[in-house]
Amino acid sequence: MSTPVVWFEVMGQHGDTLQAFYQDLLGWRFAPLSTPQRTPPRPGRRLGAFRRGALPAPKPPWWVTFYTRVPDLGDAIAKARSLGSQVLVPPTRHGDTIIAVVSDPEGHPVGLCT
Repeated sequence: MSTPVVWFEVMGQHGDTLQAFYQDLLGWRFAPLSTPQRTPPRPGRRLGAFRRGALPAPKPPWWVTFYTRVPDLGDAIAKARSLGSQVLVPPTRHGDTIIAVVSDPEGHPVGLCT
């Protein structure tokens, strides 16, 4: 990957619930963050963070959608629905890729693709 993801943050009121959602849906595992980081980690270090919302979201509510490749888009959507997701964008072909966007437990968009 020429421009790999080096950091992500998911801001919300229930960090534990959000983290469990991403673990169950995508198989991601997370190590505890012992000290706050203000810059992205060096290669091989922690990739992201789940933070509880101490401050309200800035107006208007901006967000970043990331996409992650899944082995089977239909299975991933079904699993997301079983975890309480809504499908925000149904499977849509873009060239050689098929994408879909589901919601996490707080409504953030999560891009899936094959």
